[in-house]
Amino acid sequence: MSAKTSLSALIAAALCSLSLAATAQDLTIGLATPVTSLDPHFHNLTPNNNVADHVFDKLVTKDAREQLRPQLAESWKTVDEVTWEFKLRRGVKWHDGTEFTATDVVETIKRIPNVPNSPASFATYTRPLADVTAVDKHTLRIKTLRPHPLLPNDLVAIRIVPARIAAATKTEEFNSGKTMIGTGPYKFKEYVAGDRVVLERNDADWGAKPYWKTVRMRMIANPPARVAALLAGDVQMIEAVPTADLERLKKEPKVVLTSAVSNRLIYLHMDGQRPHGGAVRRGQGRQAAGR
Repeated sequence: MSAKTSLSALIAAALCSLSLAATAQDLTIGLATPVTSLDPHFHNLTPNNNVADHVFDKLVTKDAREQLRPQLAESWKTVDEVTWEFKLRRGVKWHDGTEFTATDVVETIKRIPNVPNSPASFATYTRPLADVTAVDKHTLRIKTLRPHPLLPNDLVAIRIVPARIAAATKTEEFNSGKTMIGTGPYKFKEYVAGDRVVLERNDADWGAKPYWKTVRMRMIANPPARVAALLAGDVQMIEAVPTADLERLKKEPKVVLTSAVSNRLIYLHMDGQRPHGGAVRRGQGRQAAGR
């Protein structure tokens, strides 16, 4: 099995009764939160990152159980307390057919803290780094300011772009699609701010080819409208299912509900208001529905 994460892997549990969409290999998803930018280093926001993960790869990724897995890096090891060495995957091509090398990683890491006007910078993941060097085309060395055992985990958040793009590209050029060139399982096709993102399968992908040929992500922030679009067949999957609609959707023969515990802690609050005992309250996971 490929270590890559594709759209097909993410939605398989939710989509168990597709007919027309499955035949056409064409999938439409209703998103609850708008995608604000396609620049993979501009705004650390979940919907932005979800889209970027299908176009751009990282050195290290996580599987469905949050375990670290190799992606563009085939392996890594510590050389000393502050030095890590990564062996990069050979034969990987960018969407334009050029070769992926260690220089692309070096230039990507240089770009991250210098993206102008970032409302939520990815620089938090590069701050522990002292130096990044391309030893050769497929070997990378990263030095940290002090021992940093969480480096592979931090690299999960860094999506790699071509060196020539990292050196000079503005956020607006990503949003226009001009520089949306990755090594991921999907290629950019269209982005309309506040409305939709359209991706097409990368048939030359280095990993396992995703099932879906074309994926449309429609931004439907209004919960009732999102449910209505699902029931009407305008979309085949929605995220963030409104709790008020759960029981109704459970009775729909063509709808399958799926849920998982979130790995994101929204808040942690000790219930100290009652005189006896108490409980810890926390944010809950999100739910999805598909037809």
